Amino acid sequence: MLVSVEVQKKAHLFLRENGRVRSISEEYFPEILLYDEKGISEKVLEFDYPGILEKGRKKFRTIFGEYDGYYIKTYSQSFFKLSSMVERYFNYYLVDFYNVDIRLPLRYISEKNFNYYDYKNGIPDFSGIEIMNFKRHTNYYEYSGREYYFNDYLKLMDTVIDEDPDIIIMEGADSIIPDWIYESNKKGYDFYLGRMPGWNVIREKEYFSYGYTYHKEMTYIPRGRSLIDPQTSFIYSEGGLFGVLASSAISSLDPSYASRSTPGTLISSLEVSKALRNGLSVPYHKSHPEREKNIETLIKADRGGLVYQVRPGLYWNVSELDFTSMYPSIIVKKNLSLETVNGKCKSYETVPELGYNVCIDKKGFLSYALEDFLNLRIGIKRLKKNMKSMEGVDKAFKWMLVTSFGYTGYRNAKFGSIEVHESINAYAREFLLRAKEIVEKYGFNVISMIVDSLWVSGLVDSSIIEEIERVTDLPIELSDKYYWIKILPMKGDISLGIPGRYVARGMDGNYKIRGIMLRRHDTPEIVKEFQNEALEILKNVKVPADTEKYDIKKIFIEYKEKIETRDVEIKKLLIEKRVNRYPWEYTSTNPSKQVLEEFYGKNVIYRPSEKIRYIIYSEKPLKAASEGSDVDYSISYYLKILRAAYDEIRLI
Repeated sequence: MLVSVEVQKKAHLFLRENGRVRSISEEYFPEILLYDEKGISEKVLEFDYPGILEKGRKKFRTIFGEYDGYYIKTYSQSFFKLSSMVERYFNYYLVDFYNVDIRLPLRYISEKNFNYYDYKNGIPDFSGIEIMNFKRHTNYYEYSGREYYFNDYLKLMDTVIDEDPDIIIMEGADSIIPDWIYESNKKGYDFYLGRMPGWNVIREKEYFSYGYTYHKEMTYIPRGRSLIDPQTSFIYSEGGLFGVLASSAISSLDPSYASRSTPGTLISSLEVSKALRNGLSVPYHKSHPEREKNIETLIKADRGGLVYQVRPGLYWNVSELDFTSMYPSIIVKKNLSLETVNGKCKSYETVPELGYNVCIDKKGFLSYALEDFLNLRIGIKRLKKNMKSMEGVDKAFKWMLVTSFGYTGYRNAKFGSIEVHESINAYAREFLLRAKEIVEKYGFNVISMIVDSLWVSGLVDSSIIEEIERVTDLPIELSDKYYWIKILPMKGDISLGIPGRYVARGMDGNYKIRGIMLRRHDTPEIVKEFQNEALEILKNVKVPADTEKYDIKKIFIEYKEKIETRDVEIKKLLIEKRVNRYPWEYTSTNPSKQVLEEFYGKNVIYRPSEKIRYIIYSEKPLKAASEGSDVDYSISYYLKILRAAYDEIRLI
């Protein structure tokens, strides 16, 4: 099986066969493709830049059909530099470029139709992969009973080279390896952990997402071998090693990059790989602007998923119905893609509310690209009930499919458009309303609806599920049954509930919890302990008569007295916050700003996305001090938090 690919001056493949690793090297000369309707791109025939091997006319395929354009063949090591020079020559927008912003290893294995790892009975098979898992301690790593102190990195390197693993798991690697490289260079040593000397580098960057600024440190990736840092990997934290490996296999990114990628990057890599494997060229900048709309269409189109306003309170005997991967299922079933929504075709279907035309006489690329992946995820979801190893794979795939919808509306999405995004939402609203009508037809009361799920009073049987699937042509399941659900009110208006804040006691013995203090990262440990203890008692509540028998007020009073008598360790009162800006960028004096300014006075700067921990020592005015400060906590402030935590989960 293919376990790693490096593209330097040549393409280097590493394959594990019968327990041993075999390497293959071959020439690889990637091409830059160009096209424009006015013939300006013909000027490439006059180019004489260093690194050009060949140039000429070439026909190539895109999702819109075949273009008669031009190509420039280059050495792999000069590909990106040459691409940038050609772009500048054409002022970046005079011609359309294809296949110029794709990582070369992904492009290489996609064009050659190779795969990371193997598939067995339709699911990823990771048997035979060699893994080294270094356990981190305070000042050393441990592997197989041996200790490697942080200043003993050359000994660690020798062990890696001797054992020749395919994947290294090393917590904190992204923060400590730059120090090891710096120290080894200063001493004149060659330190590396790959099958080839040297490192690939992911540059440090700051980026803005969902209202927060994040900072990513420079990361060093070994060549010819994968390195996973659980501390910095979202996919690993959600899906574990199997989640990372499955994401790698499906996206054609090696585990080092798959583990450090967002679900959005993984799904876009999957789409790019699918295109290349099918001989389609991938546009660099999408030249497909949003169509003009009248005000009526714009108002209808500018809506998201349907949310049915819920009343706060306690509900008994509740069924939760979930459409399985609803949005990607709509993309596949309704043939939604850049070239099919309002595209040129002879026969089409009309999108509800919006009136957009969707081609039905030709297969859309986005629909094709996601179809196999969607079916794989549905199969994995069934398998995980009996195969624990598939739980991580299911979680990783779920996140990728969730972002496949959001990515269609991204301005730089290769195969999506805002009209595709709007069409998905329109279909989703229509199908959710149809499901509601069917449920109500059988006498059930719908408590709430959120985008792709319904909460229903009463236990829904399989015949209703089958009817919803028949009418919507989408898979739906009875995902959970609850003895009770407590939906929390909105702050400032207790008559309105928040669908994303609730506590639900499942009939399977587990809780489903969203939005309460127990789930928040900035909740002090003492408050989390209280809610955990209280929820253990509330597990016994199955019918309304149980609420008085299993009241949690006694526990609340115990924790209240602990805080009032200062019988609480300071570490259990610390509040952890992720910094989202520098201290001088804050406009109001909140606890985060106070603590950051305290550190700044000590010449310590925390970057966006880093975490700080502090304690509140005054409520009026609100004042905070960093962890380790010599202050007493504010009793009134922490009692206020404890009371709020009690109100969230009490049933009477």
